[in-house]
Amino acid sequence: MAGDVIGVGMIGLGTVGGGVAKLLRDEADLYTQRTGKRIELRRVLVRDVEKAKASGLVDPAIVTDDQEQVISAEEIDVVIEVAGGISPIDSLVTFALEHGKHVVTANKSLLAEQGPDLFATARRHDVSIAFEASCGGGIPCVTALTAGLMANRIDGLFGILNGTCNYILTEMTKAGKTYAQALSEAQEAGFAEADPTLDVSGADAAQKLAILASLAFGVKIEGSDVHAIGVDRLDLKDIAFGDELGLDIKLLAIAERWPGSKWVNIGVQPCFIKKGELLAQVAGPYNALSVHGHAVGHTLYYGQGAGQMPTASAVLSDLLGIVSGWGPAAFTNLHLTPDLTSPAHILDRGDTESAYYLRMETLDVPGVMAKVTSILGGKGISLSAVLQHESKAGEVVSLVVTTHMTRLGDVEAAAQEIASLDPIQGEPVIIRVIEMPE
Repeated sequence: MAGDVIGVGMIGLGTVGGGVAKLLRDEADLYTQRTGKRIELRRVLVRDVEKAKASGLVDPAIVTDDQEQVISAEEIDVVIEVAGGISPIDSLVTFALEHGKHVVTANKSLLAEQGPDLFATARRHDVSIAFEASCGGGIPCVTALTAGLMANRIDGLFGILNGTCNYILTEMTKAGKTYAQALSEAQEAGFAEADPTLDVSGADAAQKLAILASLAFGVKIEGSDVHAIGVDRLDLKDIAFGDELGLDIKLLAIAERWPGSKWVNIGVQPCFIKKGELLAQVAGPYNALSVHGHAVGHTLYYGQGAGQMPTASAVLSDLLGIVSGWGPAAFTNLHLTPDLTSPAHILDRGDTESAYYLRMETLDVPGVMAKVTSILGGKGISLSAVLQHESKAGEVVSLVVTTHMTRLGDVEAAAQEIASLDPIQGEPVIIRVIEMPE
């Protein structure tokens, strides 16, 4: 890294890798101006050499399937990993670090599962790992938490961290489409994979949240610590009732730690949010992260959370940070990454205090409301609103209530009792209603 020319090796030449190669080629002069060093892409490691050579994305002479030419060659100073997945990428990244290469990665799955070990390996070999592109695509979420908001105690993260789910929910709320219709259109538009499970289950957002919350709170949080509920079970009926109550629905990745408490409340789930909130305005495949700091209050980071060029932008920004020297210096001197912190104390999900939406399907017979309110009152749950459409006696009707601040465990216990009432049809639906901190 001491010379005027920096050699880069890249693992992967897919969508993001192609964007990285394009930026390195087209913006070479700009990057030299900003860092004082010339950056050269010297090797690209792929599985299908002939396909990569024929792509026209890079000089065919630098394409290889020999990992030694990328992860241990003396001419390589920095390794960019944009292949994705865990195995065998974990071994390749580890070997690169052990051979004294700085690493830039966009791999959220790898960091959520093995981040602490990889960070520790980097420290042992006096190199760094940069990972802005792993959380939120082109949005500088990691930089905000590790640089711009360093003076703050972070009390809460509220994020829309999966563009596929946000696109689906936007179509369901704005156009009245079913989940199946919205998903199909997302796949046709390229916003969802053929197998969308990682996205729609909430697992993708959970991995990103684990990384961001670890940085925000200075604790070690693994992907398995984050309870996730996806959007695939949402009913248009609940979206319509929420609209009547002045609420929009978003798949929110939430991490909270109250002042003076050691407990971190963390999870991903569909939540209702007041229509006037900024997060409620985030539509389509866009992402956003609201960070609440004790001194600054709310800050909001918004933009494209995926896609070729937005993600490549984050990868190249990390690379320039390493080349300029401030990235490795921050990695070495700031105690932020989870290899240097203790495991988080994760709050039991049932102890989550919030307002809640509760929908019950019931026969419209006398006395049902009294029984429901009696059960809720017996759990110490007070109501903020009741909504029921006019119906004919004896028909099945939706009864919707929203609560004031209460424990989720108490709401779930009440819902079980309510489900046992003779007029109630099926299981009540529970959705968290977010009150953004002031």
